[in-house]
Amino acid sequence: MSIRDTFIEEDGFGIVPRPNRNKHNGKFDIVRRYTLTNKHKASVQLISWGAGIQSIKIPNKSGILGDIVLGFDDLEGYLKNRYIGSIIGRVVNRISGGKMTVNNKVHQLSVNDKNGYSHFNGGIFGFDNVNWQSHILDKYVVMSHCSRAHGEGYPGDMLTQVKYSWTDDNQLHINIRATATEPTPANITTNCLMNLAGHATGPIELKKHVVAINAGSWTFADVKDNLPTGAIFPVDRTVYDLRLPTQLTKNRLYNVPGGGYNQNLCVTSPSCWSYRFHARVLHPGSGRTLEVYSNQPGLQFTTGNDLTDPERIYPPDFDDFCDCDNEDFTPAKFDQVSLQNATEYEEEPEIWGKDGVRYQRHGGFTLSPQNYPDAINISDFPCSVLYPGKVYTHDITYKFGLLSKI
Repeated sequence: MSIRDTFIEEDGFGIVPRPNRNKHNGKFDIVRRYTLTNKHKASVQLISWGAGIQSIKIPNKSGILGDIVLGFDDLEGYLKNRYIGSIIGRVVNRISGGKMTVNNKVHQLSVNDKNGYSHFNGGIFGFDNVNWQSHILDKYVVMSHCSRAHGEGYPGDMLTQVKYSWTDDNQLHINIRATATEPTPANITTNCLMNLAGHATGPIELKKHVVAINAGSWTFADVKDNLPTGAIFPVDRTVYDLRLPTQLTKNRLYNVPGGGYNQNLCVTSPSCWSYRFHARVLHPGSGRTLEVYSNQPGLQFTTGNDLTDPERIYPPDFDDFCDCDNEDFTPAKFDQVSLQNATEYEEEPEIWGKDGVRYQRHGGFTLSPQNYPDAINISDFPCSVLYPGKVYTHDITYKFGLLSKI
């Protein structure tokens, strides 16, 4: 896990108008890029816009380096396509109706999801949509952002710091810390979209990936707004049972309600907030593997469903969804969830990524550790309130490797 030999370079990635509460003041800020290279020449590139991950270049089984992160060659791509690669906060995922009660006081947050039902991924100007202060500290890249009181409707100022480090054995450590001046929800994570075959290989190679996730249950959500109802169901005999290695075949993805994974899974652990194994992914062709570790209770697993869809995907039948002998999951319950995470299949603009590649639906996956969605409004979910004097702590490790030879 040594970072002793990590070499860090810094350059510019573009400029953005300096924010002003009233209007543009004619000043600009530089978006900075940092390249962390270990002694084996594997590298990670970070940008200060959204404190995001732009690329991760790791070797395949032949020793050839390849970029496994979906992203963009220039700042314009990130300005047009939010969330890709970025840190998400103050609260990732959804808050019902944008309303929450903290210390018996009701707060109205911005409502910005496309269906108009909820506060989504921190709001209009979430953590992904700002230029973070950044610098090199020894062998680390440290980025910080102050979210001001009443921004998006949140109470109190929140200061957030993200520290990135890259080891000689290809482990990316992301250490997130936050403090606040008033009680406020905090649920901060990264939204790094990956494909272990290479960012340009698309859905053909994604469907060869094999996934195993340490989760024995999932948070049930309402079909109309993708918000959790508070119910937690076991994954047994459903498409959410990924405890054993499972290939993401076309049939597998199309049998998931909505035509692909976009679900919060409840990580199995004796303690909600203990640092432990979350998931493992393998791409047999390249030999690349990924293991994910975190101290959060949930894991949002997605398969790039929001990327441009060349085909219309219809929801599955109940018989395809799960074993009908499972008494815990009835057709009535399926009717509620059968269109979960589904979108209106209107014509969407194409997304052109790095190297001029057109990114398509199911072209990548995310494994984003986090608290459960809408935890601020559901008392049975793990507490998401950060109090003054306390420190929000989220530690994530993405450990890359190669399939062992037999």
